[in-house]
Amino acid sequence: MENCKGQAKSQRSEIYLNAIDSLQVGIDYFMRDSSYSSRKHAIMTVFHAIELFLKEQLYRVNPLLIYRDIDKPVKDDSITVGAKEAMNRLDNLGLGLFKQSREVIEKMQGRRNRIEHHRYDHKEEDEQTLSESLAFILFFVDEVLNERLADDLTPERLRAIQDHVYDRRDLYWIASHRLERWMHQRWPQWREEEVDTPDEFRGTLDCPICRQEFLVIGYHEKPFCFCCNTDINAAECDCCGRTHLADNPCCEHDE
Repeated sequence: MENCKGQAKSQRSEIYLNAIDSLQVGIDYFMRDSSYSSRKHAIMTVFHAIELFLKEQLYRVNPLLIYRDIDKPVKDDSITVGAKEAMNRLDNLGLGLFKQSREVIEKMQGRRNRIEHHRYDHKEEDEQTLSESLAFILFFVDEVLNERLADDLTPERLRAIQDHVYDRRDLYWIASHRLERWMHQRWPQWREEEVDTPDEFRGTLDCPICRQEFLVIGYHEKPFCFCCNTDINAAECDCCGRTHLADNPCCEHDE
């Protein structure tokens, strides 16, 4: 199924890095404005990122699976599969996407094809199509490829996209899922049906950026917010105990 994890260790290939580059460009066009040119290039580059992320999953199973004809010698200019072929191969491998995800990708591909082979007829629903596509990417990279977009996107860019494609309730449940998954990974013996959180876990804190209680300090290289889904330059105030941005002191001890 779509939500099967990849191997725990990152296997980032040149395909993945190429996808990230297209995603960054697509996000910038998407967030810039809703003009004809911005929407056109956002559709082209975001779809290109989706296609490459699908190929990345195939590549991790076997590098030959990204090629259209696996019986021919592989060369630098060998033709690779498109999005539909990639999805079909993932189906055959038992790694198929959910129906809703396929529909999002196929809708996006239809818009891309219209631009590439005919013209771009600027439509109001393109913003929704792009939002759904970006939501798919956020899910697919995190849950299927087991990668952290925070490693490649600036916190501001990642946060802007999450705030745009998810409503507050969606963000809460997604953050809860990320936090629960992390706790299971860090404390494999934890049984949530017996106790709400692992005994060793000191609990979450309020994030000074999103103001949600999904910040953890002391378990990662840097404080990490499971709602923002990125590192946060946060600290706990020695005086009042509240969390704040490390560059902005909270309060001072009374002498």
